[in-house]
Amino acid sequence: MKKIKSILLLSAVSMTVLLLTSWSTPKSSSPQSLVDNNLLLDNPNAVFVVYKDGKVVQYQSLKFVKGVFTSPHLLADGKVKINPSEILAFQNENHYAVSQSQIADGRKSSVALETLPGFAVRLIKGRLNLYCKKYYNGYVAVNEYFVQLGQDGKIQKYSPELMESIIQDDPEACDYFSKKINNLHKLDLLQSTVSMYNKTVALNETFASSSR
Repeated sequence: MKKIKSILLLSAVSMTVLLLTSWSTPKSSSPQSLVDNNLLLDNPNAVFVVYKDGKVVQYQSLKFVKGVFTSPHLLADGKVKINPSEILAFQNENHYAVSQSQIADGRKSSVALETLPGFAVRLIKGRLNLYCKKYYNGYVAVNEYFVQLGQDGKIQKYSPELMESIIQDDPEACDYFSKKINNLHKLDLLQSTVSMYNKTVALNETFASSSR
């Protein structure tokens, strides 16, 4: 009888230790890990999705999927389906794109050619960001451009007046923009102007840092 009691007691103690160990041992992290800082967002080679609840989730791969009988969506790690309505932004090996819900104005679009429907692709990243979103003008898909001053700034539909107000602190970029606005294709003009402005900002920041 004593032997049976000892065995039962030993079993109970072993089970308790096992449970305590399982509770205290950290679980292995999933490859779809939640990111709590901006390091991932600033990494041009990272693959991630920004969900509507604010979560930023990293994946190993993120493929844009569309087809005749398939609604456009993202496929993460070859198995996780992500619908456009679930997210605010994403980045894969092709580009970074934001939902039109994040854009202050512009036409609502359902075009899905190179990215999710209604998403704007970032063409240039810097102090001044340049985005492009496609929409149908009734016949073909055309481009609509947007600019954003600062990473947390409002994404606004491009207009000459808006661009001039943004770059007014850079005389070189202002002069270039005003002289080329009627002579260059819109995309070439915007890319050149935004790149010039960002270069000036970077040089000023470097100079200010070295002067401290």
